[in-house]
Amino acid sequence: MKDEEVKAKSDRANKMDPKKIEQKGQESQIEETLSVFVSESKGIIQTKDLTKRGIHPEQFQRYLKKSGKIEKVAHGMYVNVDDFTDELQLLQTRFKKGVFSFETALFLHDLTDVTPFDYHMTFPQGYNNKHLAESGVIPSYAVPNRYNLGVIIMESPSGNPIRVYDVEKTLCDMFMPGHKADKDVQLTALRRYMKRKNKKLSELMRYAKLLKVEKGMRPYLEVLL
Repeated sequence: MKDEEVKAKSDRANKMDPKKIEQKGQESQIEETLSVFVSESKGIIQTKDLTKRGIHPEQFQRYLKKSGKIEKVAHGMYVNVDDFTDELQLLQTRFKKGVFSFETALFLHDLTDVTPFDYHMTFPQGYNNKHLAESGVIPSYAVPNRYNLGVIIMESPSGNPIRVYDVEKTLCDMFMPGHKADKDVQLTALRRYMKRKNKKLSELMRYAKLLKVEKGMRPYLEVLL
């Protein structure tokens, strides 16, 4: 009799609660969806995109607490804890209207050896985001003709697409009266640029005239020509 009771208890323990089965199925679905999404998004998970894929925010939050595989990096944005986070990609995703500029763009174009500690991004005039200060971004603001001039898509050092000003626009920005650039950095950048086979001097001077920095830049160019 006792053996039968023990067997009955064992059978009941081995029978899974339907709710637990359903929960495990949801977790499996979330994990599978996340795996595909992370692969497509190259590391950054946004809750708004997960919602479009059928994962409710509450489901995702439960999964976060239990898995320990994902961490929050900004409002509505998450990354895998084991993956390297591309800060440039993260900032570009978070501040979509931003264009990497000034010293940051100079570094991305390999025109300086000075690694920027903060990230320069330029936004359209009137743009306002309270999270800029906490994210390590040094913002600049420009009217439409300056903001849109010379914007290109290039790969970050980690291989992700980001918006950056092209080489010629970046060089001109470094001579903007309102930007306090180090003179050695300016000269080094122009010197490296002049050694390039693909330099576009006519484009550089066109930008310089449009941005009204030709007078400040010309003495440097005359030394290098």
